[in-house]
Amino acid sequence: MPTVRSKTCLLSAFFSLLALASCTGDRAPKVEQDDGKTIECPRAAQEIAIDGLVEDAWRVGAVLRLDDPADVADPNEVKIYTLWDEQYLYVAYEVSDRQLVGHQYERDHKALYKDDMIEVLLDPRLDRTDQWLEDDIVYHINILGQVKDDRGTAEGRSDATWDSQALFAVHYEGTLNDSTDSDRGFCVELAIPWREIGKQPHNGVRLGIDFAAGDAEGPDEHLWDWRGAHPFRQPTVYGTLVLKD
Repeated sequence: MPTVRSKTCLLSAFFSLLALASCTGDRAPKVEQDDGKTIECPRAAQEIAIDGLVEDAWRVGAVLRLDDPADVADPNEVKIYTLWDEQYLYVAYEVSDRQLVGHQYERDHKALYKDDMIEVLLDPRLDRTDQWLEDDIVYHINILGQVKDDRGTAEGRSDATWDSQALFAVHYEGTLNDSTDSDRGFCVELAIPWREIGKQPHNGVRLGIDFAAGDAEGPDEHLWDWRGAHPFRQPTVYGTLVLKD
């Protein structure tokens, strides 16, 4: 079963300082990328703990920036990291957001997109079609650690009854649903089993991928993605993730 851990950083001053260093630290690796559509995903040098704290183990490769392009008062700044080992494809998000919003505590809730959240979309076979086929998978995770997942079918339809076995965790720094203060943001870690993706991991393996994020502040909730897919379940425009030793 997936594991989730969500908590505020207000428990103590010491815990807050520790979390800030590990979740939204100032260390910034080089920005990806070769052609704007390809990401090199390095092998993890050590075991990755899925606890919502994006620590140094993640910072061995390039970071993808997915900052909010909208003309809003508080645009989010988003960093995305990827790693792999023999068991999992790992994805981590670091999101700077001054107003944290989350209401959905139910798995697969239809309104999950109205919370602060992230999405990872996969096209493992690199079909690059405009259909959502049986290899295609999407993971939505909100700030409360709830997931909305589905995968496609041979007929090109979405199967919302499918449940992932991925591991995920969220950590946020601030107070939810309180517009009177200024928050720091949140982090999400996701570990997707290769058996779920349907590939044997090794150097040079390639798969289609897109990343998205959502910011929810009053009536201004909005979504954006890396590759400009409309709708997001449009593998024809996804980028390519390449595993590297």
